[in-house]
Amino acid sequence: MFKKLFVLLFLSSILSCSFFENKVKNASIQEIDTIVDFNSVDAFPLFPNCKEIPSRDKQQICFQLEMSQHIYASLKEYSFNSKEVVNDTVLVQLKVDSKGKTSLSSIQIAPKTKELLPEFDSIVMVSIQNLPLLEPAIKRDMPVTTEFVLPIVLKN
Repeated sequence: MFKKLFVLLFLSSILSCSFFENKVKNASIQEIDTIVDFNSVDAFPLFPNCKEIPSRDKQQICFQLEMSQHIYASLKEYSFNSKEVVNDTVLVQLKVDSKGKTSLSSIQIAPKTKELLPEFDSIVMVSIQNLPLLEPAIKRDMPVTTEFVLPIVLKN
């Protein structure tokens, strides 16, 4: 009697372990299917005149050029006066949200440059606020928020 009970318990424990093992394997397969690369997007944010470009790479170039031209045009409207030579690269971190609104996340500017051009960051902020509404970046057919860094080289 004890032998039959022992054999029955032993077989049930083996079967139950294999049952759970299959569940674990299925769960890991499902996790693999849902892995998302958050460092890339399927489509970049776009200015209105970049939408018709068919190539993803050319759309990215169009976006970068449009953004640079807009910032450059805004900065060109102001005259910056400095008593010393300015030779610096300012890193402007921008965010395009899932609605297409562009905002300023941060500005990395050297303390000396900030001292020589104290109004620079506020002018960049106004320039970013004046950007047109963009088409947001797309990931898996959904609009997503993206961030990127725009380097601005200052020389006089």
